[in-house]
Order: sequence, then C-alpha cells, then structure tokens
Amino acid sequence: MNDRHWSMLYGFWALAVCSRALWQYASRSGNLLPSHISLCAGIIYLIITWAALRHQHTVLRGGLGCEIIGVIAVSGYEMLAPLPYATAWSHFGAGYLYIPLILPLAGLWSLRANTGAT
Repeated sequence: MNDRHWSMLYGFWALAVCSRALWQYASRSGNLLPSHISLCAGIIYLIITWAALRHQHTVLRGGLGCEIIGVIAVSGYEMLAPLPYATAWSHFGAGYLYIPLILPLAGLWSLRANTGAT
C-alpha cells in the first residue's frame, strides 16, 4: 500500500475512534480514563494520517510505534486493573477485530518494504 492508502485508512480509523471517545464523554460519568485513552488513540491516528499524507515517514513510523506500544500497554494494564468500560485499544483491539494491533505492524512492514529502511 502507498501513503495515500494509509492516509485514507487511518483517516477513517481516526474518525471512528474519535467518535467513540466523544460518545463515551457524552454518555459516561465517573472514571473517564477509558474515554481519555480512546481520544489519545484517535489523536495518534490523526497524526499518522497527516504523516502519511505528507510522506513524513519518520513521523509515520513513530506514530505506528506509539500505536503498538499503546495497545500493548493498555491491554497489559487491563489485565492487572480492569477499566470500567472498553477503550479502542482494550484487549489488544478485540472490539475492532484486533485491527489496532495488526494495522501498525502491517504499516511498519509496508514502510520497510517500500522504502528499504531498516
């Protein structure tokens, strides 16, 4: 896939996850940590979208790396202290068919294959 495809895919993904966060803010009260996590995920997706549109591969790699780290960190945290409701990154992205875990790995592989970077 080229940068345009990644930007379209992550643009859609950013819209979905930011919408989730806004819905959670509107419909939940009390502990809003899961809503904050979903909003952070959406912001990372917006950065990835921008980086792909601008062909900023260093920023793109960083965003994809942040996504992987975020998914693993949130899922690991939930094993120790369950959150009151799900986030975009809960259970390794199970609510989104594990796409939050698989997509950044595919993106990094694609960047490596297309740019020859290490």
